[in-house]
Amino acid sequence: MNRILILTKNILAEQQLQKQLQLLNYEVFCSAETFNNHRMLSIVQFFPIVLLSETMSNLEVSKIIAALSEGKNMALRLTSESERNEEEKEAGIFGYLSKALSFDSMREKLVLLQSTYYEERLENKSQECPPVQRMENRTLETATGRIYFSKKEERLFQLLLEAQGGMLSRAEICEVLWSEGETDSNRSQLSCIATKIKSKFKKIGYQGDSLITKWGQGYALAPEFFVYLTTGQNDSGYAEYSGMAERLSPMSV
Repeated sequence: MNRILILTKNILAEQQLQKQLQLLNYEVFCSAETFNNHRMLSIVQFFPIVLLSETMSNLEVSKIIAALSEGKNMALRLTSESERNEEEKEAGIFGYLSKALSFDSMREKLVLLQSTYYEERLENKSQECPPVQRMENRTLETATGRIYFSKKEERLFQLLLEAQGGMLSRAEICEVLWSEGETDSNRSQLSCIATKIKSKFKKIGYQGDSLITKWGQGYALAPEFFVYLTTGQNDSGYAEYSGMAERLSPMSV
């Protein structure tokens, strides 16, 4: 589940947006305290996506942007306008997100923004850090450790890696992994294989979501995980985030 932090001057102004994002399966925290207390900006590192409310002035937003870790967050400016000229983008702002968007448009806009953001990050970092360094004899060398796959685990991982973050249906995967294709038994086995792959990456230090599953659609590599595999950068911060999340409650920060 992807995490979103909304920084605002009035959390009541964000209630409808938060509900909409949660229906899209985002984990959302809304904070006015973080805006008022710059010492709390350290929590921002645990949220890949930061939404900056239209309740804040451009000057206030610029101060927040200056305090963010460079390249660690996709910072989006919220707007009540139906459209915003991207050519007038403020410094440090990756894009704009209109609160006036319909549910479907909001979903597609966020997917497009994230896809573009991660593509740009990959282009910028591809020369700085090695990608997955080597995979042979069912052994994967990564920037943080070595993983040993079973035959089916390796094949599933290769399929998802080749899809470059795209979603593969259960039927597509089963057709490759088993001669009889998709059956109830093979769907169950596929779920177990995916779980084992997730567990193996956690053991070498990656604590975020590695594989994601969408009901009725299939499997894919999580966007952050794809960045980790291709650049060696682990920005998940999940282990540290988990303890902090217990102290934060949605719409009450």
